[in-house]
Amino acid sequence: MNLRLHAFMCQMLWIFTVLNSKAVTGAPGYGRNLIIKALPPIEDYQSNVYEVIMEPYLYGLGEPYPITGDRSEKQIDLAGYRTHGLQAIAYLKADEGSGVEGTLIFTQVVPNGPVTIEGNVTGLSPGLHGLHIHQAGSIKDDCLNIGPHFIAYYGRHGGPRDQIRHVGDLGNIKAEENTILNVKIVDHLISLAGPRSIVGRAIAVSSSEDDYGRAGTEDSAVNGTSGPAVACGVIGYFH
Repeated sequence: MNLRLHAFMCQMLWIFTVLNSKAVTGAPGYGRNLIIKALPPIEDYQSNVYEVIMEPYLYGLGEPYPITGDRSEKQIDLAGYRTHGLQAIAYLKADEGSGVEGTLIFTQVVPNGPVTIEGNVTGLSPGLHGLHIHQAGSIKDDCLNIGPHFIAYYGRHGGPRDQIRHVGDLGNIKAEENTILNVKIVDHLISLAGPRSIVGRAIAVSSSEDDYGRAGTEDSAVNGTSGPAVACGVIGYFH
């Protein structure tokens, strides 16, 4: 009888806690929201794809990150938090003497959270150039064997903010005449761990602008008609 009463009181305490939005010591997982990400269906190609995620704890910390305010704002605020989370790096090497080189650092503070890409690229011709994660990290003397864009969930090519896109579609970077291109991108689909992990794959800069699949051609739906890679590098963990 005492055991049943104890179980009943625990259940009532849990309900009271949730309804009143107050954390109680010993309530496992409280303070972390359940997030459902969805990719819409593509007729005759792909059904709905759903990813269910519980807002996780910071890497290397035994406490949850702040749960007040909008989730996207919290993730931005965490850029200066007291841990670096996971980090990866890629050294871009020129393809066939293009002269394009650079270094890109990837940082993910929160598991399943956004990844920040920062670094610099030199040697690019002025204008927009596509930036993509490719399926394979097979780089020897050129970028011919890195494969197609990293897809993960299938779907057609798109822009970084499109609902339907390859995981590896990071959009465009813009180079100016005779200046070093400083890159800073925040992407919410790529990851440094799990099924969407880009570690061990290649990142490549294309010769031309990515049209985000808007041109209505076969090439546009596959790679945004962004042309061949002028530089590429394998993504590896920083530490």
